[in-house]
Amino acid sequence: MKRKKKRMSTLVRVLLCSWCVLGLVLTFFVIKWALNLSEPEGPGHTDTLVDITEGPKGTSAVTKPNNPEGTQPPVATATPVPQAEFVAVHDHMGEAAEGYGYTGGVSYGLRYPRRENGTEEAAVYEAAQRLLAEKIEELSPETDEVPMLLIDYEDAECAGVLSVLFYVEKQTDGKTEAETSLWLYNKKKGEPVKEPQALFADRAYLYVAQQVNKLLAEEASQLPVENTGEQESSEKPGNTFSGIREEFPEYLLTADGVMFYFEVNGVRRTITIPYIALHTYMAVTENGTVVADAIRELDPDKPMIALTFDDGPHFQQTPRLLKLLEQYNARSTFFILGDRSHFTESNKETVKLVAEAGQEIASHTYSHKDLKTLTLEQLTDEIVKARDNLFALTGEYPTFVRPPYGSYNTLTKEYSYAPLITWNLDSKDWSFRDAQMVVDHVLSEAGDGKIVLMHDIHWFTVDAMEQLLPELTSRGYQLVTVRELFYYKNVELENGKVYHSSYN
Repeated sequence: MKRKKKRMSTLVRVLLCSWCVLGLVLTFFVIKWALNLSEPEGPGHTDTLVDITEGPKGTSAVTKPNNPEGTQPPVATATPVPQAEFVAVHDHMGEAAEGYGYTGGVSYGLRYPRRENGTEEAAVYEAAQRLLAEKIEELSPETDEVPMLLIDYEDAECAGVLSVLFYVEKQTDGKTEAETSLWLYNKKKGEPVKEPQALFADRAYLYVAQQVNKLLAEEASQLPVENTGEQESSEKPGNTFSGIREEFPEYLLTADGVMFYFEVNGVRRTITIPYIALHTYMAVTENGTVVADAIRELDPDKPMIALTFDDGPHFQQTPRLLKLLEQYNARSTFFILGDRSHFTESNKETVKLVAEAGQEIASHTYSHKDLKTLTLEQLTDEIVKARDNLFALTGEYPTFVRPPYGSYNTLTKEYSYAPLITWNLDSKDWSFRDAQMVVDHVLSEAGDGKIVLMHDIHWFTVDAMEQLLPELTSRGYQLVTVRELFYYKNVELENGKVYHSSYN
C-alpha cells in the first residue's frame, strides 16, 4: 500500500514538471511571435490633440510583404512627415497651450489659451479641438503632398466675456490660405456665445465706420500736401467705410472696449470703441448679460403699455410698488436718479431689489438738472456719474436715459450715448397729488404703445397703482418695460434719438 502511494506521488511530480516545461516553451514562442509582429512608429506620427491617427491618404504607415517561409519579415521605415512650424507671432494674454501632430493626412500645429478656471479651460479646449477637426477635414489631401495646418490665436477679456480670435493658416499645393474664426465664452452664464458674429446690431457697425472714417480723415489732414498745381478734390480723405459688418469681420472684447480690426490699403489696423457707445446695440453685454433674456414671451397682437417711474428710489414706496407689479405679472422701467441711488444704504438696497425683481433700470441723470442749460462738461458729468452709480449697484449700464423735465438739445442727444425716452401720457401725479385723480386720468388717456410718466417716490402714486394695475390688466393691456414695448412694436432703438412712445 505504501509502495503504491509512493509511485503515485512520483507520477504527479513528473506530470507537474512536464506541464511547467511545456508552459515555458509555449511562452517563449508566444513572445517571439509577438515581437515579429510588432513594428516601430514612424517619426511625426503623434496624436496629442486629436483622437484619430492614420498615415497619408491612400497609403498605409507600414507595408507587410509576403516573405519566404522561415525568413524574418523586414521592418518597414515610416515615411518622415514634415512637422508644422509657427512663424507668425500673435499676442497672447497669458500662457498658451501648444501641440503638434499628424492626422487625416495633415501635419498640424495648434495653440489655444490656458485658463486658470477649469470650466473655461475645458470650453476653450473643446472649441480649439472642434476647429482643428473641421480644418483637417477641409485639408484632406488629394495628392501625396502633406498639407500643413497652423492654428494660432489672439485673446482678450472684459468683465464677463472671454474672446478668442483664432488665426487659421492652411498650406497645400504650394499655396497658403489664411482665415479667422471668432469664439466667445460667456463667463456669467458658463457657456459659449452661440453666434459671435451676431453680437452687434447693424447700427453698431455704422458707428464704428463713423469713428474709423473720422480717424482716417484726421490722419490724412496731418499729412504734408504736395503742390502739384492740380485742383484739390473736394472729397474728404479717409471716408472709405460704409458701416457694413463685412468691413469689420473681426473683433476682441478687451477691458477698454471692443477692438475692431479693419484694413486700409492692405494694412491691418484696429480701433477700440468704448462699450458705452455700443451698449444699445449689443446682444450680450460686456458683463455677460444676454439682453434677450430680459424680454418676456408676450402676445404681440394684444395691446401693450409701458408704466415708467421717475426720481426714485424710495426706500418705502418702491418696495411697495415692486410687490404690486409682481402680483399682476407686470414689468416697468424705473428711471433712477444717480445721487438718490447712493443717498443711503437703504436706497442702495432698494435699487438692487428693483434689478433682482426683473424690472428695468434706466438713468434719470445724476441730480435732475435741466440738461439744455448745461455746458458739455456739466452734461457729461450728469450722464456719466449717474451711469457709474447704477453700474456699481447692478453690474450693468443703464440702456436708456430720460432727460429731466423732458428737456434736451443737440448736445444731450450726442453725448448721452443712449436712446432718450420721454413719454406721451403724463399721469400728473406730481400735480394732482391724489390717487383717484391719477387713476381716472391715466385710464382716460391709456392706449396701445403709450409710455406713461409716473413717480415711485409718492405714496399716492403707489396707492393709485393698486387700482390701475388690475383695471389695465382687465382691459387687456400687457404691462411692459420700455425695451419690451419697442421690441414687440419692431422699433429699432438708436443712441441719441428721442422716443415719446412706440410710434413716436
